[in-house]
Amino acid sequence: MPHRYCDGFLALRGPHVSWVVAIGIAAACAALEALLSGRAPFKFLQTLKQPSWALPIWGWMAVGGLFYVVMTVSLARTLEVGGVSSLPAILIVLVLLTDGFWNFLLFRLRRFDWAYWYLFPYALLVILACLATFSVDAVSGALIALYVVFLPYDFAWARALQLMNRSGPASSSI
Repeated sequence: MPHRYCDGFLALRGPHVSWVVAIGIAAACAALEALLSGRAPFKFLQTLKQPSWALPIWGWMAVGGLFYVVMTVSLARTLEVGGVSSLPAILIVLVLLTDGFWNFLLFRLRRFDWAYWYLFPYALLVILACLATFSVDAVSGALIALYVVFLPYDFAWARALQLMNRSGPASSSI
């Protein structure tokens, strides 16, 4: 059932409110992700054995920044057409939240095995968000599809981390 007060508020105030809401949600999710990641996640990342094809730290920062731009733009555009109760908007917010939890698994718990296996349901959620978003806004769907294209690299990198850093105290073999 639609949240008529929220949807009405967005409809009454126009598209600018959709952008403010989307930016606010993305900022809150980014803050939560930073909190879940713990202190100095990039410093920790530098201590790990990495495959030769791994992104440098600045590359991960660029990927993270682009992720938030893509999700914010897609969320704002879906809010404009469907409001806060639309399935695409809900799925995009879930992608933002679950991305932060992945960082918790990798950086805070240092469980490379859990981080790798978590990518399977996470990728499914991203694909569902992409498909649902395409149904209401092709541009946003295409933007999220770009992130979907990145996910196989993420899988390969997470698996390599798991295999190359098995001797760590928090890592376990599968």
